[in-house]
Amino acid sequence: MSRHEARVSERSVPGIGGPGSVESAPDGQSALRLHAGIAAIATILCAFVTGIFVWLGAMVPAIVFGVIALGCLGILAWAITRRRRAAPRP
Repeated sequence: MSRHEARVSERSVPGIGGPGSVESAPDGQSALRLHAGIAAIATILCAFVTGIFVWLGAMVPAIVFGVIALGCLGILAWAITRRRRAAPRP
């Protein structure tokens, strides 16, 4: 195992604790999957609300929800990347 792989597998996942809180543990992988699912749903909902505000002509709330949607998209990318890096290799 390289130094990078050891460092990645030892990182804990935000929101869980205990012995299974590292990324490579089954509980850590499950938590990262949950983070990704919540971020995906939040991105879709924020994009929908942004579209409605644009349709209504309310640009300030549309921009606010658009920025929130981009933040949720970033969290989704973060969770997927961490999950793939720490996934057990066959």
